[in-house]
Amino acid sequence: MGDTLDWYVDSIRNIDFQFAWVGVGIIHAVLSVITLLFLFTLATMIYRARPDSPENRFMSLMLFVEGIKTIVSWYAIYPFGPETLPYVQYWRVIYYTMCLLSILMYLSLSSFYPVKFLKFMSNDKIKRNLFWALPTLAVAIITLAIVSAGGVYETFDGSLHIECPEGSGEGDAIVTASYGENDYEGNCLEQHAPYDFITVEQSDLGRLLLMMPVLTAFVALGFMRRAQKSLVMDEDDEEAKQKSTEARALVVGFGGKTFFQGSMLFFMIYLTAVYGQFNSADLVEVEMNNRMKFYFYALYGFLFSALFAGLFEGTMFTYAILKNDVLGIDEKLRKTFSTAIFATFGAILLVIASELVESMLGGSGWVGGVVVGAPLVVLRKPIYSIINNFSNRLMPESFTASERTYLEAYEIACEDGAVTDEARKFLSLQAKTLGLDEKRIEYLENWYDEEQVKEEE
Repeated sequence: MGDTLDWYVDSIRNIDFQFAWVGVGIIHAVLSVITLLFLFTLATMIYRARPDSPENRFMSLMLFVEGIKTIVSWYAIYPFGPETLPYVQYWRVIYYTMCLLSILMYLSLSSFYPVKFLKFMSNDKIKRNLFWALPTLAVAIITLAIVSAGGVYETFDGSLHIECPEGSGEGDAIVTASYGENDYEGNCLEQHAPYDFITVEQSDLGRLLLMMPVLTAFVALGFMRRAQKSLVMDEDDEEAKQKSTEARALVVGFGGKTFFQGSMLFFMIYLTAVYGQFNSADLVEVEMNNRMKFYFYALYGFLFSALFAGLFEGTMFTYAILKNDVLGIDEKLRKTFSTAIFATFGAILLVIASELVESMLGGSGWVGGVVVGAPLVVLRKPIYSIINNFSNRLMPESFTASERTYLEAYEIACEDGAVTDEARKFLSLQAKTLGLDEKRIEYLENWYDEEQVKEEE
């Protein structure tokens, strides 16, 4: 237990954002598990809201898939030994299957938000069967690829465990491969030894499946934008208007995904053009040069962008599906989203400040944390207010049918300027009938009053 704790402390303490990145891998793995749990929670909420709805089933499955994809490097969370490599290989099959499934699901969104040239996808029979047909198709394609190639290694290449004992340096790494004998002569960073980690080799198919979900998200973004425009034109159709607002939320969700992951993907492509093709297995022969340093930037930039994209996408998709079904879900999502942004923003600033001070002064990284942390604490309210305004623009106020009915009754009760005792009794009865509690009633009435003040101004 003590050795494991020392490994965590030393790995995180040794982070230099140049060549010592094991600690960053630990942080990413922990955050990926948190993101997984968050997305699974949202997926469960969507499914339970309307379990018989094809749209809810589809969206629930999509968030489930996105959650699994976030834990791509779960094996960085603990100093696993070489005996873990077979499980890493099995995991890669699952991960690439999820990548393929997400591609199919992005393209199939047109079933629920029609695109002019894909209207056949709106067929009810197709909608009802997508949630099981697409996973079956993805599993079948990956299975066919593995069988045709002759195995998992032949399809996706292998996994590697690198161990750098105390005092090890160039050429001293002990490299164990999932496929047995290998020709790797691994290098170690002597000043950071001992340490060990797991990495993977990459095949052409693996690279393609890694990149394609991001590129397909751009296509899905275009589909949803077209669907939103076509739906908003039908102003007399209440269902079309509701679908339009859902499509808008999906546009924002895919917009966030393409921004976060797309920017990092294009950065990786740029580095490949400048320094040549990278492979995760290059970490075995780590050298202190710009080529390797920038590779780390691209690798972890892409991994963290997947977490941000997953959180953003999950929040917006849940808002799109549940805003008119679950009481107060939009308010809860806005609060969660704002808190996550503030916490992430603060954590990134603290880490950067600590590392900068550490590198400049040769220690005392905590000073940088205090320099950044103190203003964040003092200015948290105005900063949080700015973030809240941003959240409100992304996820406008939305009410369920029951809430809209109550607001209509409250509007009538306020026609004379004040709510009379008789009107209040009627509103209380209405709220009880609609299943609204006192806290929600207070929120609705305050919202209505604030809107009236804004209109008068």
